[in-house]
Amino acid sequence: MSCCGQRRAQQRRSSSAFVHELAVPRASAGRLPMGAAYFEYTGATAITVVGNITGRQYRFETPGVPVVVDARDRWSLARVSLLREVH
Repeated sequence: MSCCGQRRAQQRRSSSAFVHELAVPRASAGRLPMGAAYFEYTGATAITVVGNITGRQYRFETPGVPVVVDARDRWSLARVSLLREVH
């Protein structure tokens, strides 16, 4: 007979079907389901922003360098005051 701690650990291992991407894929915009948007950081240091829809983390390490963003996260990143969308 196993205790509940072992049962919980077994459930965690068997329910790992969902994998979260922590970074934006480095592939072309065609691989993003809804297209892509581009944002650049206007602050002085690096910043990491999490998209509200996909949960992806977008890392802006250098000001002025465009970063490709899943279009579904476009509105949540547009609300960050130090980010601006570039076309």
